[in-house]
Amino acid sequence: MKKLMIAGLVTADDDYQDYCKVFEKLGNESLLSLQMKDLELADGLILPGSGQDMNPKLWGEEDQCSNDINDELDALQWELMESAIEKGMPILGICRGMQFINVYFGGSLIQDLPCSDRHKTTNPENYHDVLHFPGTFMEKLYGESSEVNTRHHQGVGRIGENLQVVSIWNDGEDSVVEAIACESHAILGLQWHPEKMFLYGNEKQRMDAEKLLRWFLTRGGEK
Repeated sequence: MKKLMIAGLVTADDDYQDYCKVFEKLGNESLLSLQMKDLELADGLILPGSGQDMNPKLWGEEDQCSNDINDELDALQWELMESAIEKGMPILGICRGMQFINVYFGGSLIQDLPCSDRHKTTNPENYHDVLHFPGTFMEKLYGESSEVNTRHHQGVGRIGENLQVVSIWNDGEDSVVEAIACESHAILGLQWHPEKMFLYGNEKQRMDAEKLLRWFLTRGGEK
């Protein structure tokens, strides 16, 4: 069993209960906190999705169309990320969390994707295929492609140092980075939401989400 720290700020739009539920269903404990003292109790760090976008000043740009910027959230997650890396702790970034990982390593974000209408939140949930690069662990898990859910308007721009793009969405005209990794530090970023696939998807979607989440939970060794 592992204890996963979910580094989220509870707001009217973000309560993070799905993250807690999915890790508990997979036999682990979860802890929702942004406090450094709680990181000492954790075996892994989860940087969750959120309706609050990162401040573009963090990659040297002026704000153009970001939603609900929260500098305090950026700063607290930055400190937690630094500490987690120092400890060699596995880190999983989901949606905004993946974007945060990329910026932390010196990358940039696209503040509003030209193809954002294909990726925004819908009801029922919007799904699309992603392509997994040959020779990566994602290809070993899924083969050439798999189906994922999508609910975002921003995306990864310039790739951060020491990060590898492992999965993309491509419709023949536009492309979006869908997964990045730094295997030497057990860091994985996903643009999609496996916690929602696991809890609310069909049988195939649930199986795909569980496969990836269990892969992450083996990073850094079992406890």
